[in-house]
This record gives sequence, structure tokens and C-alpha cells, in this order.
Amino acid sequence: MPRDDQDRNLIEESLEGSGRAFKKLVDKFHPLVYSVVRGIMGNRDEVEDVAQEVFIKVYRKLATFRGEARLSTWIYRIARNEAINAAKRARPTTVQLDEAERLASSSPGPDRHLERRITAKLVEDLLSSLDEQYRVVLELRYMGEKSYAEIAEIMDIPIGTVKTYIHRGKTMLKQRLAHREPKERV
Repeated sequence: MPRDDQDRNLIEESLEGSGRAFKKLVDKFHPLVYSVVRGIMGNRDEVEDVAQEVFIKVYRKLATFRGEARLSTWIYRIARNEAINAAKRARPTTVQLDEAERLASSSPGPDRHLERRITAKLVEDLLSSLDEQYRVVLELRYMGEKSYAEIAEIMDIPIGTVKTYIHRGKTMLKQRLAHREPKERV
């Protein structure tokens, strides 16, 4: 049975109240959701919590899935939006005093931390300026650490198109970075 048919059957069974069918969807798409959330939020404790929130949202909105895109693409978009929202509202992590001393002695200073935040913001701004297809492939490849084959499957496009989108997206990012004011560069 083709994957889209399997997904459609699991959706229908889930909508009819089958917890087992929805669990199969969760098991199938958890690696995708986790990698997207972790790619956006970094290595934070709340990544798994956000991933659970994604599946709660998927469950609640499953009836609205129209099938115009692949289920994996639809879930990817939900995961991406939830992770971005969670990262925006995330509070600074608290640590015990002993742990803080150990971290302070082994971590770079505040200037390096600020530089990383500025770089991350610049990359986020540049990525958000790209057309969706380029942004999505770059996020999946570099933040989600997906292979070309996995990206092709998620987006339902040929691998050659994935390679083209990645190349064009990186070229556009380089051009946009080069056209920024020198003070805006990191």
C-alpha cells in the first residue's frame, strides 16, 4: 500500500476514534517533529514538551487536513510554527549555583554568547526572506539534519529538485548577506 494511502487510512481511523491509529501516526512522524523542533530550539530541555504540543495540535486539527500536501509536510509546518513560538516565549534556563560555576569556567564569555545570538538572528532573518520552498529545504537540511532523500519524501519532490532548491537557497542567502550594510554583518 502506498504511503499516502497508509497515512490516509490512519487519519480516517484516528478521526473515527482509534487511539492505536493515532499512535501509529505519532510513532511514524515523531523523528521528523523532534528534529524540526530541536533544530529551531536548540538542545533545550523543553524540546520533547514542544514535540508533544505539536501532536496535540495535529490531533485537534486532523479533521482540517485537506490532503493537498503530504501529511509529513503538513505536520512539518505545524512543528516549525510551534517551535518558533516556543522559542520566542522560552524563559532563560535556571541552573544550580554549583552547576553555574562549572558552566562559567567551561563556556565562552558573554561577548561570544552575544555574537552567537546576533548570528542566529541574522540567519533567521535571512531565511525568513526566502521563498517558502527554499526556506523549507534549507531548514530541513541544516536545522532538521535531514538527508536529501528524506527532504524529497517530506516535500514530495524529486531529489534533483531538492539539490537545486538547496543550491539556489544558499546562493540567495549569500547574495542577501553581501548586500547588507557592513554594520549589519557579524
